[in-house]
Amino acid sequence: MSDLPRPQVNIVGKIAGAKHFDYQTIYVKYNFLTGEEWKVVAGITQGDTFQSTGMLNQVIPLEHPFDINYATKSIRGWPKLLVEAWGIDAQGRNSLAGYGIIGLPFQTGEYNLSIPCWRPRPEFSDTIIGSYPELVYKDVLVSSDSRFAFKTETTGFITVDVGVFTKDFNLHGVQLQQDADDEDSLNN
Repeated sequence: MSDLPRPQVNIVGKIAGAKHFDYQTIYVKYNFLTGEEWKVVAGITQGDTFQSTGMLNQVIPLEHPFDINYATKSIRGWPKLLVEAWGIDAQGRNSLAGYGIIGLPFQTGEYNLSIPCWRPRPEFSDTIIGSYPELVYKDVLVSSDSRFAFKTETTGFITVDVGVFTKDFNLHGVQLQQDADDEDSLNN
């Protein structure tokens, strides 16, 4: 069984834009997270988009591409996309606009994902100086149990266009595709 190739997942797409944030200029820091059994074959798993400016309450285009190929020994730890949106105010200060995380789809296909973002709720003094609290330890973003006691506010959405392509999972007895019978029941 060790002669079989490791299953692979290729993730291709772009961080398309940001919407409903309180800033006209936004950039996004992103990081694809996986489990311990996942290995990057090709691509860069983290980075920053360029700053982009748009109209308030309109979609701000970011158009930042990514292309990552993973090999894995386990389906556990399937890729997730963690985003941090940052806004630039009229005085040129960078402030946290929101954190967001989304699990990528298991099935091969092209998807338009909308990642809801939030940030810790500011104290009154924070709003006066135009600053928002940031998380010191970002690992709490991955574990929903750790966020239970946070006071947060919803801030906006990051849109992502992504294609997920899988290879060789069937050689290991793993079926990630939806059965035709299941698809028919969803369409009815």
